[in-house]
Amino acid sequence: MSSNAKTGSASKIKMESFDDLFGGSSAQGTGAEQIINAPLADLHEFKDHPFKVLDDEKMEETTESIRLYGVLVPDRKSTRLNSSH
Repeated sequence: MSSNAKTGSASKIKMESFDDLFGGSSAQGTGAEQIINAPLADLHEFKDHPFKVLDDEKMEETTESIRLYGVLVPDRKSTRLNSSH
């Protein structure tokens, strides 16, 4: 399979620019969906929303842990000799 031709569903996607993917200014005048900055107070839950954040005991534990320790991110150390990282 040394051919560079696309096959499958990805071959049907045509994008000429970054804005085609993320809806930049050139796509906003075409009647497509738009990205806007909305005040947080204007956002409301809707029925059967799949992502729920419960403000429960576990959330309190999480916020307290972040307050005390910050957000912990694992670090990766190279085991190669003479490595600077």
